[in-house]
Amino acid sequence: MEAGSLLGMGTLLPVHLGTFSLAMHAWDDPAETLLALGPTRGVPLVMPRLGALVEPSHVERVSPWWRAVERQAPAVTVEEPARRRIRGA
Repeated sequence: MEAGSLLGMGTLLPVHLGTFSLAMHAWDDPAETLLALGPTRGVPLVMPRLGALVEPSHVERVSPWWRAVERQAPAVTVEEPARRRIRGA
């Protein structure tokens, strides 16, 4: 974000935000960091809900949709028969 701010970039639209959990930090850390730093660096943000259509020039503010996802996400479980098929047992 710092480089973009120094270069006078326009609106920042992060790609694949929250779609992959491949890092050592929580999946929503990048979103929270951007939400905190964007206004302090003068960088407008567009962070739409996954799969949502968006026109960046019409976005007035960011709604932190990822906070509700954490509360509503169902627990993912693997049933015993499926587990045996995966292991080949």
